[in-house]
Amino acid sequence: MSMKEWMDLDVEQLELLDVSDKEKARVKQHVLKKQRKAPAWRTVAAAAVIGIGAATATTFVMPSVASQIPFMDDVIRYFEGENGFEEFSTDIGLAETDEGVTVMIDDAVYDGTNITVSFAIETDKDLGENVHMTGASGFDVAGSTGSGGSSEITKISETRYVGLSTFTPHFENGEYPEKVDITWNPQGLSGIEQDVEVKGDWSFAFSLERLEGNQKLVNETVQSDEVTFTLKSVEFTDVSTVISYEQVVKEAFLEEWPSVTPVFRVTDDRGHVYMDGTGGGGVSPDNGKTFEGTTAFGTIEEGAGELIIQPIIIASLMSGEGLEEMELEPIVIELGE
Repeated sequence: MSMKEWMDLDVEQLELLDVSDKEKARVKQHVLKKQRKAPAWRTVAAAAVIGIGAATATTFVMPSVASQIPFMDDVIRYFEGENGFEEFSTDIGLAETDEGVTVMIDDAVYDGTNITVSFAIETDKDLGENVHMTGASGFDVAGSTGSGGSSEITKISETRYVGLSTFTPHFENGEYPEKVDITWNPQGLSGIEQDVEVKGDWSFAFSLERLEGNQKLVNETVQSDEVTFTLKSVEFTDVSTVISYEQVVKEAFLEEWPSVTPVFRVTDDRGHVYMDGTGGGGVSPDNGKTFEGTTAFGTIEEGAGELIIQPIIIASLMSGEGLEEMELEPIVIELGE
């Protein structure tokens, strides 16, 4: 199907596969980390700088892919939920076709720590239910030393897929820039059940400004005999809550346990649970003795007066050979004006 035919497609004639409520909930939980949005929202104007892809492929630049392609416009609501992603994201509007496959980037948002990108794929053959990108399939952020995150691709018809990637880049100084420059160069698609792979060369480049947030300095320390943990700050944006911290581990403990990292249990005074045993990314300049990191979750529920952050230290021998868990005292953050 040509791009013109695709964009002229009548959405009423589009045959979509049935998707269960359970599958929708799973995607929202693991990809969007769905949270209800807070009552006070701000309009955010985050500019995207669009880069043209490789000359070997056909590139289309559009103000909004979702607004012009019927199936994308219909399916974005499936991911959207109540977390405000579409409302506060930047329209990217890039599409590139190679080897009969069109890959499109629709929207993206950078909350100061995490980056979320929505995209869609049209193929000329059925690749099955479980599809993943191959080659240099991850998003690369200029100046970062690497990133970690998750990506989900969901089939919505015989040859169409939609996806969301959420990732956290890591920077050597532990500080996140006001703007990030992102490239994405997937080189193929693989259908696991069908045992088929499509080679291609798609190339994208764009930039994102970070969402404006309200940062609350905390600098509160809790500790055990082996580990000292300091919660440095909490930043509230329109799509997420970001906590920044520092961990210091005694050398003798590191000799016994070569991997010592924190995970978090985060709740509020009204019983809402935001994290339960989830960690985040960070950097260590001295092989784990000191570690500066960040982690993020959704927006705070309306009516909450306190945020309760409990660090849980996981000491490990790695390779599944041993594990020790230490719960530190919770740190309580007042959420008043």
